[in-house]
Amino acid sequence: MLDGLFKPRSVAIIGASKNPYSIGHIVIKNLADYGFKGPIFPINPKGGNIRSFRCYKSVLEVPDEIDLVNISIRADLLPHVIKECGEKGVKFLIVHSAGFKEVGEEGIKREREMVELANSYGMRVFGPNSQGIQNADPEVSVYANFTFVPMNPGNVSIVAQGGGMGEMLKLHLYNVGLGHRMYASYGNECDLSMPEILDYYGQDEGTRVIMMQTESFKNPEVFLDVASRITPNKPILAIKAGRTREGSVAVSSHTGTLVDQAAMATAMYRKAGVVEFHDTHQMIKAAIAFSTQEPPTGKRIGMITNTGGPGIQAVDEAIESGLTLAKWSDKGKKRLEETQYAEASLGNPVDVVATAGPDHYFAAMDTLLKEDGTDMLLVFFVTAPFVDLDAIAARIKEAYSSSPKPVVVVIETRELWYGLINSLREGGIPVYEFAEDGARALAAMAKYAELRDRKKESPPELKVDRAAAEAIVKRYEGKDAYIPQREAFELLGAYGIPVPKVVEVKGKSDLDAAAKEVGFPCVLKVDSADVIHKSDEGGVILNIADEKQLAGAFDEIQSRFSGKKATFIVMEQKPAGEEIIIGATASPGLGSLVMFGLGGVFVEVMKDVIVALAPLSKPEAREMMQGIKGYPVLEGVRGKGVDLDAVEDLLLRVSRLAADFPNITEMDLNPIFAYPAGMAPMAVDVRLKIS
Repeated sequence: MLDGLFKPRSVAIIGASKNPYSIGHIVIKNLADYGFKGPIFPINPKGGNIRSFRCYKSVLEVPDEIDLVNISIRADLLPHVIKECGEKGVKFLIVHSAGFKEVGEEGIKREREMVELANSYGMRVFGPNSQGIQNADPEVSVYANFTFVPMNPGNVSIVAQGGGMGEMLKLHLYNVGLGHRMYASYGNECDLSMPEILDYYGQDEGTRVIMMQTESFKNPEVFLDVASRITPNKPILAIKAGRTREGSVAVSSHTGTLVDQAAMATAMYRKAGVVEFHDTHQMIKAAIAFSTQEPPTGKRIGMITNTGGPGIQAVDEAIESGLTLAKWSDKGKKRLEETQYAEASLGNPVDVVATAGPDHYFAAMDTLLKEDGTDMLLVFFVTAPFVDLDAIAARIKEAYSSSPKPVVVVIETRELWYGLINSLREGGIPVYEFAEDGARALAAMAKYAELRDRKKESPPELKVDRAAAEAIVKRYEGKDAYIPQREAFELLGAYGIPVPKVVEVKGKSDLDAAAKEVGFPCVLKVDSADVIHKSDEGGVILNIADEKQLAGAFDEIQSRFSGKKATFIVMEQKPAGEEIIIGATASPGLGSLVMFGLGGVFVEVMKDVIVALAPLSKPEAREMMQGIKGYPVLEGVRGKGVDLDAVEDLLLRVSRLAADFPNITEMDLNPIFAYPAGMAPMAVDVRLKIS
């Protein structure tokens, strides 16, 4: 348990100073200003007093027990004070100091030795290169942190690897009057880990929603396990820094981690039921809604507005975010007709018009919230000076309080009527400035509910020839090389993945036997690890109709690649179909990731792909297929779809192969030809690397 960190009975500050701009001084100030309930012990070799607190020369001089120590001294001075903390019986150390793994090999060694020393005394280390922690629970009120955002009690707990991002999240919650529950900016994560903090938040009754920001994952498998246990009961909202290659380089200089883990993070988030964001603003807006309301039971949104344009913006954003417009029952339509002005528009959105008063708003909200076909409600409210604004706000709160469905309000106003915003927020209603923010917040809540409630199954048992596959893999273990295509196709075939007939040819004398085995028309391909895009480099010759054409094609392709180490294959030519790609790549600490998308050139131009963890269950495979933007192409336009069940089976088999042999570090099946119902999809090209 982490009570000694987040609920300490006493706190000492090593590096305490009278300098008001020092980290040690600011930690003391924050602890005092926010009313920490336990004793505070500044530590400085010179002794004296700091901010009316007696300053001790060492933790060993402190007469009381110490649960938590904040340390902000030079990295090379740490071993001595850590030893003293261990002798004192301290439970947790927050190390603000930098100069560890983020600076290279010497820092990595220093960090490792610090952890070993602390652990030898039974102490845990938080950080280093970290801000610290906060717990706004009035019974604790600990601000063991050197930052500036005021600490007001709330129900959103934050865990952030980057301190600047963590401060941003806290600040915007504070600005809308919500505050936060617990906060941790964990820095280098040398000992105490992010999943441990996450697990603690998950068990905290005062935490309703968790926001997390990460730059890298030290132990992705543990994170996946912890997050999966939390999300059935409370939402986790996450944002990952370093999604682009350039962003990844920036992350590495800050954390000492060089691996871009964005794809892995997305796959883990989906698997664990975590709602992922790529925009900090949107994540904060969603957290505001989650902090006061339960998620909707479906995706159908109702809208009310007193002006047209913003209502249209809200509709566009809602649809693009995956929501659907609710439809009114006959009873609902009748009540709207009876309660609204004649000039009101009663579709969705319901436009109550600018002159609508308190009763019009209440009736519209009450009607829509009682509709079985409405799962959530967005109310857009321009503060017209010719209506009773306070009364409208009161009636909005009244209608909201009688329904369990989530409601957000968007107010377009000026500072004269900011009191309306505060009034609604005090009533538990999220309030936003822009219609798009309200729609996105509701969409995020619907996404969480969908992830939480989705069907869960174990990966299915598949009939495969694992022994045959293992024999091929063993031949190439340790070589860290791409294997010949003939054997790559054999490996796929062992797992029931449909492949064409393939024969390797080394010279012209092999062509006749190869042609008899695969038949005509056939394909001649170069097979070389140096040739990545075979078609682009002239390494594929299609539509070979007879022996004479095959011989001529072989002369041509052999001449073209005479300077490279290459062999050649003759392959059965399959009819063209809808091109898809399925791939797999090793993910250190987690196993393998499987990728799915439209194939051929589309994967390079459109980058319309989705990634998941192997092995897949049937619902996960179907979710991947439906998750790409090109899914309607596969589903069928004008009756020309592909066999989706067969594609699903193919995904399952590739994912099982990747999971069974994690030393398959790269596998690309591109293109795969997918065909209409009744025809198995066919992997006509493969590139496979074994470590």
